[in-house]
Amino acid sequence: MKVLAVAILTVGAALPARAARPLPALVYEVEAGAGAALLKVEARLAPRLVELTVDDGLGPFVTGPEVWDGRRWQPIEKRGDRLSLGKCLHPCRLRYGFRLQDAARTLRDRTRALEHEGAFLAPPSSWLARPVVAVHGRYRLTVRTPPGTAFVTGLFPSPGAGPVTYEADVDDLGQSPYSGFGAFATSEIEVPGGTVVMATAPGSLDLQRGALISWVTSSARAVAEYYGGFPVPRVLVLVLPGGRRPIGFGTALGNGGASIMIWVGRSAGEQDLASDWVLTHEMVHLGIPNLPRAQRWLEEGLATYVEPLVRARGRRLAEEEVWRGLVGGLPRGLPQPGDQGLNRTHTWGRTYWGGALFSFLADLEIRQRTGGRGALDDALRGVVQNGGSIAVQWPIERFLREGDRATRTTVLAEMYQRHAEASAGVDLAEMWRRLGVSVTPGGVRFDESAPLAAVRRALTSPIP
Repeated sequence: MKVLAVAILTVGAALPARAARPLPALVYEVEAGAGAALLKVEARLAPRLVELTVDDGLGPFVTGPEVWDGRRWQPIEKRGDRLSLGKCLHPCRLRYGFRLQDAARTLRDRTRALEHEGAFLAPPSSWLARPVVAVHGRYRLTVRTPPGTAFVTGLFPSPGAGPVTYEADVDDLGQSPYSGFGAFATSEIEVPGGTVVMATAPGSLDLQRGALISWVTSSARAVAEYYGGFPVPRVLVLVLPGGRRPIGFGTALGNGGASIMIWVGRSAGEQDLASDWVLTHEMVHLGIPNLPRAQRWLEEGLATYVEPLVRARGRRLAEEEVWRGLVGGLPRGLPQPGDQGLNRTHTWGRTYWGGALFSFLADLEIRQRTGGRGALDDALRGVVQNGGSIAVQWPIERFLREGDRATRTTVLAEMYQRHAEASAGVDLAEMWRRLGVSVTPGGVRFDESAPLAAVRRALTSPIP
């Protein structure tokens, strides 16, 4: 991703050169051995780095670390998860081995290292040694694998550097996207604004591959419609056969790219895919920047609230079911005795449903203040259009500012002030009355004469 700019001279004038991209601060070359049981890593590092680290608890799987002294490779000290470079020439060259198979079988941790039917799942943050001190700049990663073993990753490709080279900010290396080595079956799915790389890990499924592709495609297209285009240029969707449920646990991870890991049960059928909400929830996350830990409730709450709207607009969920879910779920997000605001109370209910309640109230307020011309959709579209996504980290102030700018209101900032640091009660019964929604044992009923009936209908209707 880095090319030095060169001035091109013509007779009597100099044409302006293209803007130069600085050379990366760290360059990694990784070669996987047979079955990717062992990774051979060689790195070129910026000067004055004296200590590197791998992820917590991964140090025991680093073998034979050495640096180049200009004539030969010299062993260096390893202490726990850290490597001491000592006096390393400029540019500093480091090499070591990483026992990926042993790490996966020992840790069994999807965020660090996990084996799945002979494939190894481990983000680059697990096997790339990174600086202990802050280093500003980019890192570039090239990965080569033997025949029969593929490398799949949510890292974004390095422009113009070939199909096996990736690049991101060094700051993102501490928690990089999901990646894996193994016999993955991959398909590239084009949707408006981006590409979905579906990689299915080894394992038995009753479903045909075409059904999985249709499931991923429909979810991605619905999310692209909500955001006005897919929120990231590329995402890896890792499908892991297994688990007790038809559609199991799903999780998204960004920082320099975008990735989703989701389990699909062996006996899952096409109806299970059609009624699934998990993949849509994780894809909604793709358009939300990584916020500070205190604001995790906003990331999860937005995805919890937006997911059923996306499915309803894509004709995959009935309007009645959207409201049944909101009427049943949003009360779980109300403040409990002793709560100190969403930034300070991190229970499950306040994180997911408290964040969803915040999102719901913001959506209603934006629509009312703008006379129906704006919505929460516009706020999230504005965030994405100004560079926000799961691939980057933003402070909460920037998220609120870009969202409010897109709706030409101050709703998000005002509501954040009201709900983030202190408990703020909400009269949901009155809200349902104004929206004209009632849920009884006999079903969901709508009152079309209610003051906000038009707003209620608009929530599940597509916005151009």
